[in-house]
Amino acid sequence: MSSRIKYIFLPGAAQGPDSAVNVPQAFTPTHLVVHYNELALKGKNRDWFEDILLRNLRSALEGLDGLHVRRTFGRMLVELPSADDASTWRMAVERLQGIFGVAYLLPVQRVEPTLEALADAAEGSVLGEISSRTFGVKCKRGTKDFPFDSMDVQRHVGARIQQATGWQVDLDEPSLPVRIELVNRDAFLGFGRVNGPGGLPTGVAGKVVCLLSGGIDSPVAAYRLLRRGATAVYAHFHSYPHTGIESQEKVRELASRIQPPGRRGRLYMIPFADLQRRIVTDCPARLRVILYRRFMVRTADAVARQEGALALVTGESLGQVASQTLENLRTIDQVATLPILRPLIGLDKAEIVAEAERIGTFATSIEPHGDCCSFLMPPNPATHSTPEELAKAEAALDVDREVKALLAASEVLEVAPRLPPVSPQ
Repeated sequence: MSSRIKYIFLPGAAQGPDSAVNVPQAFTPTHLVVHYNELALKGKNRDWFEDILLRNLRSALEGLDGLHVRRTFGRMLVELPSADDASTWRMAVERLQGIFGVAYLLPVQRVEPTLEALADAAEGSVLGEISSRTFGVKCKRGTKDFPFDSMDVQRHVGARIQQATGWQVDLDEPSLPVRIELVNRDAFLGFGRVNGPGGLPTGVAGKVVCLLSGGIDSPVAAYRLLRRGATAVYAHFHSYPHTGIESQEKVRELASRIQPPGRRGRLYMIPFADLQRRIVTDCPARLRVILYRRFMVRTADAVARQEGALALVTGESLGQVASQTLENLRTIDQVATLPILRPLIGLDKAEIVAEAERIGTFATSIEPHGDCCSFLMPPNPATHSTPEELAKAEAALDVDREVKALLAASEVLEVAPRLPPVSPQ
């Protein structure tokens, strides 16, 4: 039996009836209620975190006319334009769902704050639905400026919906969650919710340089730092023309996918092939990949100093490949002047793949490309090394000149976030 309820599942949201925009045909939202979790624990600094989140929400909504964002008690409130423009609120939901710091969004109608008005609005929204549903009413009170409590609302509204439709009540996993929020003498009615990424708002944790390879791991590592409030500059090392341009195209796409809505970033495309050939000619074969990594770290470190970044971010996972043993990681770290953050260090490949699928980078990452570290790969790369033997191997090269040449040859591109399309109405 078909239903007129519209389920709009958005990228990155948990798939289920309580994490989608579950909208009955007769329901048109007037506002979006934006919830956050971690910001509420920030004590005296909470206002600062909320102000940054507010700016990020407004930036993400630029270009959508008629929307107004403001703070309310423990939430952000987005006032939507004319109810006749259904595409605008759907686009707003999709953009705001990608904002770091957002726990979840509720598309809601503002309703007169009385039990009867809430029951009337809920009944009017579900009348005409043609399939049998289960439903559950949940009410949250942000303040206690009402002559009734949450249980009163749930009982009264639930009884009215059941009387009008004959639907069964299921408070655990309803196919149509009914959500009511009472805050600052306002009442809001909605159906379902959309999960956001959580974390902290972009801009509260400083700038980092994220090394992106075009593979699966590095975009996930970068995303994890972005989710903690960092802003990112991206660096990609390529071996063009000895490998194709596919890795460069992929990295542009991956950076745009993880770049937060409303923010633009910078991507350094760094040509690495000439240095690789000199390393192959002048240095021991077994140390080749570690030498590659040390020069990448030195160059990313120089990018960081140029950009005012405070740390480097890589997608390394302990023991995943030869260059990622503890001994080799120590040898690589020895050339950095800034911290190297490795948010995936304790994850296995299956966990990283699952996260890449969830954040929407996996399909792009697995497209074939020529990776610069696989270019001129030695047959037996070292799994153990020391800083002393790497320093001896590098004596054949003018290290400072090589790093300056890599930075000077870099192409710097602008990264714009990949905005989602408007969902079908």
